[in-house]
Amino acid sequence: MSGIDRSAPHLVLHHFPGACSQVCVFALEHAGLPYELRLVDLQSSEQTGDAYVAVSPLGKVPALVIDGVVLTENAAIQTYVAELRPQAGLFPRDGSPLTAGLRQAGLSLCGGTLHPIVRGLANPSRITEGDPEGVRRRSSALATKSFGFAEARIAETGWWFDEWSLVDVYLNWAVSVAASAGFDFAPFPTLAGLRSRLAELPAFRRMLEIEAQANATLALRRAAR
Repeated sequence: MSGIDRSAPHLVLHHFPGACSQVCVFALEHAGLPYELRLVDLQSSEQTGDAYVAVSPLGKVPALVIDGVVLTENAAIQTYVAELRPQAGLFPRDGSPLTAGLRQAGLSLCGGTLHPIVRGLANPSRITEGDPEGVRRRSSALATKSFGFAEARIAETGWWFDEWSLVDVYLNWAVSVAASAGFDFAPFPTLAGLRSRLAELPAFRRMLEIEAQANATLALRRAAR
């Protein structure tokens, strides 16, 4: 975060490194907005404690507190930041209904389709009381179909639109979780290259640094318990 923008609202982002809240970290960094980062240790179940449930009743990250008002859901927070700082260019702003629809389609794909699929790949036991391997196998089949759709969409330009947007940062998160769970991205080379393309953006590199610092902070907290 560089400089202090006195015209901005007071922002507090609740975040866990590796979670989809990293997209909101990127958005705030790229927009140049001052914000406070509060870590919620999902591995230690802090999200189920009374203190965090009072902020986010569903116990999920991200949650962005805006002058005391809580906004949840990744797509909603991304849209808010983009509207707050339109000059940052987080999404195309040509004013057309089609562009607005394509933006929502990309965010819905990431949050509504890919998000539960990659969680089924990475941690299937969280979403079944039965055989988690069945969930993993089904999630793998759904991932092949859904990532195939995303690959076709971005194959021409390398991005969801003609240039990068927050949709691509969100897509990259889904790709990273699926890849860490062993999903093979060899058939989807444009998606596999998203991270390297995004890494050319200073805010993306800062987001990775913040992720590393957050992991180190949480490790120290756990060791001190």
